[in-house]
Amino acid sequence: MELATNIFLLLLGISILVWGANKFVDHASVIAKHMGISDLVIGLTLIAFGTSAPEIFVGISSIINQNEEIALGTAIGSNISNIALIFGVSCLYLTGPSKTQLWNFVPFGLSVILLGLTLVDGKISFSESIGFVGILMIFMFVLFKTDGLAEEDSLESNEFGRSLFISLIGLVALIAGANIAVIYAESTALLLGVPQLIIGLTIIALGTSLPELAATIVALRKGKHQMVVGNIIGSNVFNLVFIIPMIGFFGSVEVSPMVMQRDFYILLALSMVFILLAVVLTKFQFRKNIFSISGVALIASYVLYISTLSGII
Repeated sequence: MELATNIFLLLLGISILVWGANKFVDHASVIAKHMGISDLVIGLTLIAFGTSAPEIFVGISSIINQNEEIALGTAIGSNISNIALIFGVSCLYLTGPSKTQLWNFVPFGLSVILLGLTLVDGKISFSESIGFVGILMIFMFVLFKTDGLAEEDSLESNEFGRSLFISLIGLVALIAGANIAVIYAESTALLLGVPQLIIGLTIIALGTSLPELAATIVALRKGKHQMVVGNIIGSNVFNLVFIIPMIGFFGSVEVSPMVMQRDFYILLALSMVFILLAVVLTKFQFRKNIFSISGVALIASYVLYISTLSGII
């Protein structure tokens, strides 16, 4: 009974988290448009940050509750699910090329490389944390050099006020949901005898990736393929450049060698595949069969990864 209650509350926390992220993203975008910020910048900053907000708030709550392994597992696990599951699903529904500027991949690649260098010694040092903050600065520079401001959309003052109010409610839901998810993830892990890292890599990582999946489905329906690639780039960068430094600055965790030997190399391989497919999508003639096969392979790899972590295989 206690286990069932903990699992229910864990799923409830994740649900509140995802709901809050969706409200925050939707209405923050309305506010940004009112301020004259372009769709591309909104997509790669507000939407990417908003869909990463569950992971970031889980990271903050985990560090406050001294459960840094959950934060680390969530960051790495969410990035794996973003590529293998969400981009894998996207590949099945792509219908044309996407023009993504190649320099947008620079901070993405740098964040993965620095993560590997950070995990080698099993510790997240202060200087390594500063390095992730530096990558965030590079990422923001690249984004704002990519596109300028759009014409300001006229919104009634009451509509603007409503969006501001709902975005604040979404933020509160994010904070509350993150705390509930972390507390009951730890309790569930203890009851099941499962390491906190595995809980972060599986249940919480998949749950907090739902906003990215929702944003991807909306983008695909509107034929905005560049937003699919952009959202994954932005979300994966934000997951690493916010959560890893927080652990380095405010937490203390001895990273299991298994994270480097298993999870990082899987993330590295998937990141290379993602960049390769994104370049093909940008530079070469679109061929549906290539992306359909790639999508099936990515989804199958994710199912295999989760099955292995869960002990099914």
